[in-house]
Amino acid sequence: RRRALVLAGAASRLRVGRGAAIGSACAAQRIPSGSQRGGSGAKTPLVAVRPDAFKMSPLPRLLAFDLDGTLWTPEMYELYGGAPFRRDDGGRVFDRAGTQVKLMGATANVLLELATDPKWKGTQVAYVSRTEYPEWAIPCLHTFQIADGISMFDVASHLEIYPGSKRTHFRAIQEASGLEYEDMVFYDNERWNISDCSPLGIHCVYTPKGLTDKAWSEGLAMYAAAVKKSDQRC
Repeated sequence: RRRALVLAGAASRLRVGRGAAIGSACAAQRIPSGSQRGGSGAKTPLVAVRPDAFKMSPLPRLLAFDLDGTLWTPEMYELYGGAPFRRDDGGRVFDRAGTQVKLMGATANVLLELATDPKWKGTQVAYVSRTEYPEWAIPCLHTFQIADGISMFDVASHLEIYPGSKRTHFRAIQEASGLEYEDMVFYDNERWNISDCSPLGIHCVYTPKGLTDKAWSEGLAMYAAAVKKSDQRC
């Protein structure tokens, strides 16, 4: 009878949250979990869920992106026409001479997520570029639409778009944001920028093919692993 009551209690908790209830019921009561299937008498085991299994991985406080060769192509210096840029009915962006500028890899999806998913509310976005044509890059950011009424420009909290060492860019971002370098993840397609900024403590991801899904995930995993390692020291 006691076993029947325990199983009844577990069943009621399934209505609230199936995965969590199964895990807590099996772990706390040590019930031999399983259910009959067909007429074979075989049982399908239920896996107990650890209490921290559904914890969200820590998210970076700031995400920084290079522009040329990371978020879009061609690079600004490769354009013949430059600004002003125009957007056609299909959302494609062209410079004054008619050359199309395209977003690379996962860029559109990543920026859309950053702009619309509430989980990123506490994360700032920065564009960090050494281009010699900021007067073209900034209008181009305004022209690309990520969602209705949201441009690439709108997604960012920090714009450091001018020639020079990217250490200079990040010092300006650090001062403006008040964040530590360890709170930042940076994506760039040039190896020397990675080598230049990594010693600051920034989590840098090399993106020779632009911002791909793999590179995006690598940066988030790198940050989460660093936070976990830091917590273990405490």
